[in-house]
Amino acid sequence: MLPPVLIAAGVMLFGVLAFDMMGVLVRMLGGTYPILQIAVLRNLFGVLPAVFLLWRAGAFASLPAMMNRRLLLLTLIRSMAVVLAQFSFYTALTRIEFATATALAFCGPMFITALSIPVLGHHVGVWRWSAIIIGFVGVITIMQPFEDGFVWFMVLPVMAAFFYAVSSILVRLFPSEMPSAAIQLNQQVLTCVIALAALLIFQQPVPVASVNDGLLFVLVGIFGGTGVMCIVIAYRLADPSSVSPFEYFGIPISFCLGWVFFAEAPFGDLFPGIIFIVSAGILIMVRERITARRAAGGA
Repeated sequence: MLPPVLIAAGVMLFGVLAFDMMGVLVRMLGGTYPILQIAVLRNLFGVLPAVFLLWRAGAFASLPAMMNRRLLLLTLIRSMAVVLAQFSFYTALTRIEFATATALAFCGPMFITALSIPVLGHHVGVWRWSAIIIGFVGVITIMQPFEDGFVWFMVLPVMAAFFYAVSSILVRLFPSEMPSAAIQLNQQVLTCVIALAALLIFQQPVPVASVNDGLLFVLVGIFGGTGVMCIVIAYRLADPSSVSPFEYFGIPISFCLGWVFFAEAPFGDLFPGIIFIVSAGILIMVRERITARRAAGGA
Protein backbone atom coordinates (compact mmCIF):
# COMPACT_ATOMS: atom_id res chain seq x y z
CA MET A 1 0.00 0.00 0.00
CA LEU A 2 1.23 3.49 -0.83
CA PRO A 3 2.41 5.70 2.06
CA PRO A 4 -0.22 8.23 3.24
CA VAL A 5 1.98 11.14 2.13
CA LEU A 6 2.02 9.91 -1.49
CA ILE A 7 -1.73 9.34 -1.49
CA ALA A 8 -2.25 12.81 -0.01
CA ALA A 9 0.08 14.29 -2.66
CA GLY A 10 -1.96 12.72 -5.49
CA VAL A 11 -5.21 13.99 -4.01
CA MET A 12 -3.67 17.43 -3.57
CA LEU A 13 -2.51 17.62 -7.21
CA PHE A 14 -5.98 16.73 -8.49
CA GLY A 15 -7.48 19.34 -6.19
CA VAL A 16 -5.05 22.02 -7.39
CA LEU A 17 -6.00 21.35 -11.02
CA ALA A 18 -9.71 21.61 -10.18
CA PHE A 19 -9.09 24.80 -8.22
CA ASP A 20 -7.22 26.38 -11.15
CA MET A 21 -10.04 25.49 -13.52
CA MET A 22 -12.44 27.19 -11.12
CA GLY A 23 -10.21 30.29 -11.27
CA VAL A 24 -10.45 30.39 -15.05
CA LEU A 25 -14.25 30.39 -14.88
CA VAL A 26 -14.32 33.00 -12.10
CA ARG A 27 -12.26 35.33 -14.26
CA MET A 28 -14.65 34.80 -17.18
CA LEU A 29 -17.66 35.66 -15.01
CA GLY A 30 -16.02 38.42 -12.98
CA GLY A 31 -16.48 41.08 -15.61
CA THR A 32 -20.26 40.71 -15.54
CA TYR A 33 -21.26 39.66 -12.03
CA PRO A 34 -20.40 40.98 -8.54
CA ILE A 35 -17.62 39.06 -6.81
CA LEU A 36 -19.78 38.16 -3.81
CA GLN A 37 -22.50 36.81 -6.12
CA ILE A 38 -19.91 34.54 -7.72
CA ALA A 39 -18.88 33.42 -4.23
CA VAL A 40 -22.50 32.68 -3.27
CA LEU A 41 -23.18 30.54 -6.34
CA ARG A 42 -19.76 28.89 -6.13
CA ASN A 43 -20.56 27.75 -2.59
CA LEU A 44 -24.15 26.84 -3.43
CA PHE A 45 -23.15 24.47 -6.23
CA GLY A 46 -19.97 23.55 -4.37
CA VAL A 47 -21.98 21.34 -2.02
CA LEU A 48 -22.54 18.84 -4.86
CA PRO A 49 -19.16 17.02 -4.58
CA ALA A 50 -19.52 16.75 -0.79
CA VAL A 51 -23.10 15.45 -1.06
CA PHE A 52 -22.00 12.92 -3.69
CA LEU A 53 -19.17 11.62 -1.50
CA LEU A 54 -21.46 11.33 1.53
CA TRP A 55 -24.02 9.47 -0.56
CA ARG A 56 -21.39 7.08 -1.96
CA ALA A 57 -20.06 6.37 1.51
CA GLY A 58 -23.49 6.18 3.13
CA ALA A 59 -22.21 8.66 5.70
CA PHE A 60 -25.10 11.12 6.04
CA ALA A 61 -25.58 9.80 9.57
CA SER A 62 -22.32 11.53 10.51
CA LEU A 63 -23.79 15.02 10.02
CA PRO A 64 -25.55 15.29 13.43
CA ALA A 65 -22.17 14.74 15.14
CA MET A 66 -21.12 18.14 13.77
CA MET A 67 -23.83 19.84 15.83
CA ASN A 68 -21.84 20.52 18.98
CA ARG A 69 -20.54 23.86 20.17
CA ARG A 70 -16.84 23.24 19.50
CA LEU A 71 -17.26 21.91 15.96
CA LEU A 72 -19.81 24.55 15.07
CA LEU A 73 -17.40 27.26 16.22
CA LEU A 74 -14.59 25.74 14.14
CA THR A 75 -16.94 25.58 11.14
CA LEU A 76 -17.98 29.21 11.63
CA ILE A 77 -14.34 30.40 11.79
CA ARG A 78 -13.44 28.35 8.71
CA SER A 79 -16.47 29.70 6.82
CA MET A 80 -15.67 33.33 7.63
CA ALA A 81 -12.05 32.77 6.59
CA VAL A 82 -13.16 31.20 3.30
CA VAL A 83 -15.52 34.09 2.48
CA LEU A 84 -12.66 36.56 3.00
CA ALA A 85 -10.33 34.37 0.95
CA GLN A 86 -12.79 34.00 -1.90
CA PHE A 87 -13.54 37.70 -2.07
CA SER A 88 -9.83 38.55 -2.08
CA PHE A 89 -8.80 35.91 -4.60
CA TYR A 90 -11.73 36.33 -6.99
CA THR A 91 -11.20 40.09 -7.05
CA ALA A 92 -7.51 39.58 -7.83
CA LEU A 93 -8.36 37.20 -10.68
CA THR A 94 -10.36 39.94 -12.38
CA ARG A 95 -7.76 42.68 -11.82
CA ILE A 96 -4.32 41.19 -12.49
CA GLU A 97 -2.95 38.48 -14.78
CA PHE A 98 -4.24 34.99 -14.04
CA ALA A 99 -0.86 33.33 -13.49
CA THR A 100 0.38 36.20 -11.32
CA ALA A 101 -2.67 36.07 -9.05
CA THR A 102 -2.41 32.30 -8.76
CA ALA A 103 1.34 32.33 -8.15
CA LEU A 104 1.04 34.86 -5.33
CA ALA A 105 -1.71 32.78 -3.74
CA PHE A 106 0.70 29.85 -3.57
CA CYS A 107 2.40 31.35 -0.55
CA GLY A 108 -0.32 29.45 1.32
CA PRO A 109 1.98 26.53 2.28
CA MET A 110 4.24 28.96 4.10
CA PHE A 111 1.29 30.31 6.08
CA ILE A 112 0.20 26.75 6.86
CA THR A 113 3.67 25.84 8.12
CA ALA A 114 3.75 28.95 10.33
CA LEU A 115 0.17 28.46 11.59
CA SER A 116 0.87 24.82 12.50
CA ILE A 117 2.92 26.14 15.46
CA PRO A 118 0.17 27.95 17.44
CA VAL A 119 -2.77 25.90 16.16
CA LEU A 120 -1.38 22.35 16.15
CA GLY A 121 1.59 22.76 18.49
CA HIS A 122 4.07 21.61 15.84
CA HIS A 123 7.76 22.38 16.07
CA VAL A 124 9.12 24.29 13.08
CA GLY A 125 12.89 24.42 13.03
CA VAL A 126 15.46 26.64 11.36
CA TRP A 127 15.20 24.94 7.96
CA ARG A 128 11.45 25.40 7.63
CA TRP A 129 11.61 28.97 8.93
CA SER A 130 14.30 29.58 6.31
CA ALA A 131 11.94 28.18 3.69
CA ILE A 132 9.19 30.53 4.85
CA ILE A 133 11.54 33.51 4.56
CA ILE A 134 12.74 32.42 1.10
CA GLY A 135 9.14 32.04 -0.03
CA PHE A 136 8.20 35.52 1.09
CA VAL A 137 11.24 36.93 -0.66
CA GLY A 138 9.77 35.37 -3.81
CA VAL A 139 6.39 36.95 -3.11
CA ILE A 140 7.95 40.40 -2.67
CA THR A 141 10.01 39.91 -5.85
CA ILE A 142 6.85 39.21 -7.85
CA MET A 143 4.86 42.03 -6.29
CA GLN A 144 7.69 44.62 -6.61
CA PRO A 145 5.94 46.95 -4.13
CA PHE A 146 8.35 49.83 -4.72
CA GLU A 147 8.20 49.76 -8.52
CA ASP A 148 5.86 51.66 -10.84
CA GLY A 149 4.18 48.45 -11.99
CA PHE A 150 2.88 47.61 -8.52
CA VAL A 151 -0.88 47.69 -7.97
CA TRP A 152 -2.51 47.05 -4.61
CA PHE A 153 -4.58 44.23 -6.11
CA MET A 154 -1.40 42.13 -5.89
CA VAL A 155 -1.82 42.08 -2.12
CA LEU A 156 -5.19 40.34 -2.42
CA PRO A 157 -3.89 36.87 -3.44
CA VAL A 158 -1.53 36.91 -0.45
CA MET A 159 -4.44 37.78 1.84
CA ALA A 160 -6.46 35.00 0.24
CA ALA A 161 -3.60 32.56 0.85
CA PHE A 162 -3.56 33.45 4.54
CA PHE A 163 -7.30 32.97 4.99
CA TYR A 164 -7.29 29.71 3.01
CA ALA A 165 -4.42 28.55 5.23
CA VAL A 166 -6.48 29.31 8.33
CA SER A 167 -9.31 27.18 6.94
CA SER A 168 -6.97 24.34 5.96
CA ILE A 169 -5.11 24.17 9.25
CA LEU A 170 -8.33 24.15 11.29
CA VAL A 171 -9.40 20.97 9.49
CA ARG A 172 -6.84 19.11 11.61
CA LEU A 173 -8.82 19.99 14.76
CA PHE A 174 -11.83 17.95 13.69
CA PRO A 175 -12.06 14.34 14.96
CA SER A 176 -10.19 11.95 12.67
CA GLU A 177 -13.27 9.71 12.37
CA MET A 178 -15.37 12.57 11.02
CA PRO A 179 -15.82 12.19 7.22
CA SER A 180 -14.11 14.96 5.26
CA ALA A 181 -17.23 15.36 3.12
CA ALA A 182 -19.35 16.04 6.22
CA ILE A 183 -16.89 18.70 7.39
CA GLN A 184 -16.86 20.32 3.98
CA LEU A 185 -20.64 20.18 3.48
CA ASN A 186 -21.33 22.03 6.72
CA GLN A 187 -18.63 24.59 5.99
CA GLN A 188 -19.86 25.07 2.41
CA VAL A 189 -23.45 25.73 3.49
CA LEU A 190 -22.43 28.21 6.18
CA THR A 191 -20.00 29.93 3.79
CA CYS A 192 -22.82 30.34 1.27
CA VAL A 193 -25.07 31.93 3.93
CA ILE A 194 -22.34 34.35 5.06
CA ALA A 195 -21.47 35.29 1.46
CA LEU A 196 -25.17 35.83 0.66
CA ALA A 197 -25.57 38.16 3.64
CA ALA A 198 -22.47 40.11 2.55
CA LEU A 199 -23.79 40.31 -1.04
CA LEU A 200 -27.13 41.76 0.06
CA ILE A 201 -25.41 44.28 2.34
CA PHE A 202 -22.46 45.43 0.24
CA GLN A 203 -23.27 44.68 -3.41
CA GLN A 204 -26.20 44.43 -5.79
CA PRO A 205 -27.06 40.99 -7.23
CA VAL A 206 -27.23 40.72 -11.01
CA PRO A 207 -29.66 38.29 -12.72
CA VAL A 208 -27.93 35.42 -14.52
CA ALA A 209 -27.97 36.55 -18.15
CA SER A 210 -28.01 33.23 -20.00
CA VAL A 211 -28.09 29.46 -19.75
CA ASN A 212 -24.41 29.45 -20.65
CA ASP A 213 -23.58 31.66 -17.67
CA GLY A 214 -25.73 29.44 -15.47
CA LEU A 215 -23.75 26.40 -16.56
CA LEU A 216 -20.50 28.24 -15.86
CA PHE A 217 -21.69 28.98 -12.34
CA VAL A 218 -22.49 25.30 -11.83
CA LEU A 219 -19.02 24.36 -13.06
CA VAL A 220 -17.44 26.97 -10.78
CA GLY A 221 -19.14 25.28 -7.86
CA ILE A 222 -18.24 21.76 -8.93
CA PHE A 223 -14.59 22.58 -9.68
CA GLY A 224 -14.25 24.66 -6.54
CA GLY A 225 -16.01 22.12 -4.33
CA THR A 226 -13.93 19.28 -5.76
CA GLY A 227 -10.71 21.23 -5.31
CA VAL A 228 -11.43 22.13 -1.71
CA MET A 229 -12.60 18.59 -0.92
CA CYS A 230 -9.33 17.21 -2.26
CA ILE A 231 -7.29 19.68 -0.23
CA VAL A 232 -9.28 18.88 2.93
CA ILE A 233 -8.76 15.15 2.40
CA ALA A 234 -5.06 15.62 1.66
CA TYR A 235 -4.47 17.61 4.84
CA ARG A 236 -6.26 14.96 6.88
CA LEU A 237 -4.30 12.09 5.35
CA ALA A 238 -0.89 13.49 6.28
CA ASP A 239 0.83 16.27 8.19
CA PRO A 240 -0.03 19.68 6.64
CA SER A 241 3.59 20.81 6.36
CA SER A 242 4.40 17.59 4.48
CA VAL A 243 1.55 17.90 1.99
CA SER A 244 1.42 21.65 1.41
CA PRO A 245 4.52 21.85 -0.86
CA PHE A 246 2.68 19.83 -3.51
CA GLU A 247 0.39 22.79 -4.00
CA TYR A 248 3.23 24.46 -5.90
CA PHE A 249 2.55 22.23 -8.91
CA GLY A 250 -0.43 24.50 -9.44
CA ILE A 251 1.92 27.26 -10.57
CA PRO A 252 2.88 25.73 -13.94
CA ILE A 253 -0.71 24.54 -14.33
CA SER A 254 -2.04 28.07 -13.84
CA PHE A 255 0.58 29.48 -16.20
CA CYS A 256 -0.54 27.06 -18.94
CA LEU A 257 -4.22 27.81 -18.31
CA GLY A 258 -3.55 31.56 -18.40
CA TRP A 259 -1.78 31.18 -21.72
CA VAL A 260 -4.50 28.94 -23.22
CA PHE A 261 -7.57 30.89 -22.06
CA PHE A 262 -6.32 34.48 -21.78
CA ALA A 263 -3.20 34.60 -24.01
CA GLU A 264 -1.11 35.70 -21.01
CA ALA A 265 2.52 34.74 -20.49
CA PRO A 266 3.89 36.98 -17.70
CA PHE A 267 7.42 35.54 -17.63
CA GLY A 268 8.93 38.88 -16.66
CA ASP A 269 6.56 39.34 -13.73
CA LEU A 270 6.94 35.83 -12.30
CA PHE A 271 10.70 35.34 -12.59
CA PRO A 272 12.86 35.13 -10.58
CA GLY A 273 10.32 35.39 -7.72
CA ILE A 274 8.62 32.15 -8.63
CA ILE A 275 11.93 30.33 -8.23
CA PHE A 276 12.14 31.48 -4.61
CA ILE A 277 8.56 30.34 -3.90
CA VAL A 278 9.06 26.90 -5.45
CA SER A 279 12.45 26.53 -3.74
CA ALA A 280 10.81 27.25 -0.41
CA GLY A 281 8.28 24.50 -1.02
CA ILE A 282 10.94 22.02 -2.02
CA LEU A 283 13.01 22.87 1.07
CA ILE A 284 10.01 22.26 3.33
CA MET A 285 9.29 18.97 1.59
CA VAL A 286 12.89 17.73 1.84
CA ARG A 287 13.12 18.73 5.48
CA GLU A 288 9.89 16.89 6.26
CA ARG A 289 11.24 13.73 4.68
CA ILE A 290 14.44 13.95 6.72
CA THR A 291 12.45 14.49 9.91
CA ALA A 292 10.18 11.53 9.11
CA ARG A 293 13.16 9.25 8.50
CA ARG A 294 14.77 10.25 11.78
CA ALA A 295 11.52 9.67 13.64
CA ALA A 296 11.14 6.25 12.03
CA GLY A 297 14.74 5.36 12.90
CA GLY A 298 14.23 6.30 16.53
CA ALA A 299 10.99 4.40 16.90
